Amino acid sequence: MAFSKYAKVSARVEVTHRIDSRKWQDVDVLTNCPQVAPISRSLIELLPSRAVVSLMAEPWELWPGAVDFDACDEAGIKVAAPNLGHPAIDLLPEFARLCYAFLGDAGVDQRDARVAIVCDTPCAPFLEHMLREGGARVSVFSHPALLSDDAWDVIVVAMRPSDKPPMDINCLGRIARNSRHALLVQFSGGIDRSAASYFGLGIWPPKRPARGQLGLPLDVLGAAPVIRRQTGGLKAAEAAYRNAELGEDSVGFLVKAGPETVGRKRA
Repeated sequence: MAFSKYAKVSARVEVTHRIDSRKWQDVDVLTNCPQVAPISRSLIELLPSRAVVSLMAEPWELWPGAVDFDACDEAGIKVAAPNLGHPAIDLLPEFARLCYAFLGDAGVDQRDARVAIVCDTPCAPFLEHMLREGGARVSVFSHPALLSDDAWDVIVVAMRPSDKPPMDINCLGRIARNSRHALLVQFSGGIDRSAASYFGLGIWPPKRPARGQLGLPLDVLGAAPVIRRQTGGLKAAEAAYRNAELGEDSVGFLVKAGPETVGRKRA
């Protein structure tokens, strides 16, 4: 509410702890947030067809099953996502800054360290640049199976959320043979921690991050990146609600279910 007062829209903001079933017909924008997740078919069926679901994230950030895209498509409900690379949002470099801070928390001295980044997201070039700036010798791999058999000091896992950890017992066994003293840093995505423990591999953070969460929350960098994400997600949904054109350079884009769990369609 303090932020809404700062933005001079507090008269139009109401905070409530629950919504009665009949009130869902008044909803124009539904945000994908912990308070309503997962956005299931049963919830989507309560919404009017004019409503827009705002992912508040790009599809590659979502845990499988977070939103029932097929149900949205069948109900004619649009799904909008923010374009994190848009200059007004510009979150991809912030993820790199966050990872840099995360390595600092892990006690990693990046100067001349041999660092492997296992990353299948658009963050990869930003992570590589940031760690090189810190003095690390960096190589990037799009999947753990492609990780070369070098003696790594640090292996940064920055993968998309998935039901099964891509860093599984087979990949971890190979790492243990070649880089037993390497530190596994779980920035995003999953690691089979039982297998890592079995092979005696060090892992950071010591406690498993919550499902679908980064190893370090974005607000560690201050309020600005979080506000840009939130307002970007809402702006994308508003544009979709008003049938505004969402082009390649827009602040957001429409999302459709595809052959993969989540397919992206920039409309």
